[in-house]
Amino acid sequence: MAMPARSDEPALSFWLGYAEREGALVEDHGDHALVLLTDPLREQSELPEEVTVTSHPDIAREDGTVLLIAGHPAVERAAGSVLAEGDTGSAYLPWPTSRPPSRSILESRAREQVPIEHGRIDAAGEPIAAYLPLLRVGAMVSYAASLTLRFQEQEEVWVDARTGLAPGERMLAGARDRARVARPDGHGRKLGADLSLAIPAAHEQLERRAAAREGSLVVHARRALGSELARADVYYEATLESIARRRASAPPDRARLLDAQAEATRAEHARRSREIEDEYRPRHEIRPFRLHLVHLPAFVLPVDVRRGSQAFRFELTWVAAGGEFVSVRCPACGAAEPLVATRERLGCRACTAGTSARSPVAPVAPVAPAAAAQ
Repeated sequence: MAMPARSDEPALSFWLGYAEREGALVEDHGDHALVLLTDPLREQSELPEEVTVTSHPDIAREDGTVLLIAGHPAVERAAGSVLAEGDTGSAYLPWPTSRPPSRSILESRAREQVPIEHGRIDAAGEPIAAYLPLLRVGAMVSYAASLTLRFQEQEEVWVDARTGLAPGERMLAGARDRARVARPDGHGRKLGADLSLAIPAAHEQLERRAAAREGSLVVHARRALGSELARADVYYEATLESIARRRASAPPDRARLLDAQAEATRAEHARRSREIEDEYRPRHEIRPFRLHLVHLPAFVLPVDVRRGSQAFRFELTWVAAGGEFVSVRCPACGAAEPLVATRERLGCRACTAGTSARSPVAPVAPVAPAAAAQ
């Protein structure tokens, strides 16, 4: 049987990399490694100063060799230490060398990509170069559906750091695949991020993904739960039958004692059943470890949304990396809903419903790009 290399087992590879970063000496032999630990690492991992580690059970049978795989306390402690440090920062995508889009081209694309019910988009000024901040959040999600069904998965979500809305796939592909620089190398202004809005929105995305993943564990947990409950039922029913047999021939004072014992057994059975159900209830824990602001070259296009003689000033942001406009929130109520232009206002279906029955309100005031920039 071919032995796995160090890189074949993610947990072992991670721990060896962590140990080297913390000052340990690692002698890699492919299917196992000889590690000389520093005193802090030895205390943290609770391993000897000199230890041989492997991810293969056959090699681990040798004296003094440790089977280091996912779930081993040393791996869990190392992962906890890395997560506690966190990974934060900001970066920029290089400014494109291509010719900037013209006002007419962006106006045409805005009409194609940004649906506004009953309204027409007209460019109201020249495109303004800017950096759009995207928030990148990485997290480790721990799942548990029983005492044995436990695992971790890494998740990553991106949101527009101004609105909390998810960017399009083309935009994300451009943000992920391109090299980044530490400082802006273009002439664009940096649009302001609203982390109080973006972070909860990113967490909501993570929660939705985790809930869906957790739902897939329910079938496995239900099968194991039924088996465990059945074993408990057999045990307590046998105990109650034994008590009933003894009671049948017991004197009155002994019978009362056995009745109390039966009642206590039934209560214990109910308590144990609740405990088993709790043990097999799928759950998850999200532990964020990465928080990056990635600034994408973009162009802010001032537009007028027209309905008849009325015009409502608005702004759209076009991202060069994705060749598309970012999603927008309702300027009246902030909802992430399709926009509607009425005779009185620009909003979404919810906040413009019944506006014709109310007194006219002033058009939405324009937001100056300079005010949004930092």
